[in-house]
Amino acid sequence: MKINLLLLFGAFLFLFSSCENAPGIAKPGKLDPLPYYDVSGFIDSEIGKMNGEKVIKSTRINGKEESVEVTLSQEEWREELDAFFRADINKPSLVSSYTTELQGDILIHRLKPGSKNSVQEIRVRIIDDRPIWLTFKIAKESMFYTSYVLGEVYLNQRSQKIDHYSIETTQKIWFLSANNMRIKGAVSP
Repeated sequence: MKINLLLLFGAFLFLFSSCENAPGIAKPGKLDPLPYYDVSGFIDSEIGKMNGEKVIKSTRINGKEESVEVTLSQEEWREELDAFFRADINKPSLVSSYTTELQGDILIHRLKPGSKNSVQEIRVRIIDDRPIWLTFKIAKESMFYTSYVLGEVYLNQRSQKIDHYSIETTQKIWFLSANNMRIKGAVSP
C-alpha cells in the first residue's frame, strides 16, 4: 500500500515538473513581447476606468443625426468600442504583415503591400510612455461589397481616461446606395 502511494506521488511530481518546461508555455515574466501595439489591451484597460461615466453620444445614420446623454456600463463600453477590438493585429498569422515606423511621437503600423488583412493602418501618439490618441483604418473590398471603418479615441491627460471617440462606417453593396454611420461620444466632465 505504501509502495503504491509512493509510486503515485512520484508519478504526480514527475508530471507536475514536466508541465513547467513544456514547449510553447512561457514562464511568468518570460512572455514574448507583442509585435505590434496592443490595441485591444489598451482599450480594455481604458474601459476598466469608464464604468458609469456619462457620455454625450451622437449617432448619424445616412445623414440623420440624433444625440443623447447615456451612462454606459463596462459591458456597454465594450460593445460601443467593439471596432477597436476588431482592429487588433496581434495575431500569429499577421506577425510579418505590417511595417512599423515612428514619426516623431506617433507609432504607425501599415499593412505591407501584398499582405492580406482588413486592418490597413493603426496610429498611436505616445507621450511620456502614455498613449494620447489612437486611430485605425479598416477596409474590406470584394467584387460585390465594400466596407470602410475609421476609428479614433482620444484621452484626457488630466483624468487619464477616454475623453472622446468616433467610429465611422461606410458600406456599399453592388447596385445599392452606400450606407454611412458615424458614432461620436464625448465623456461628460
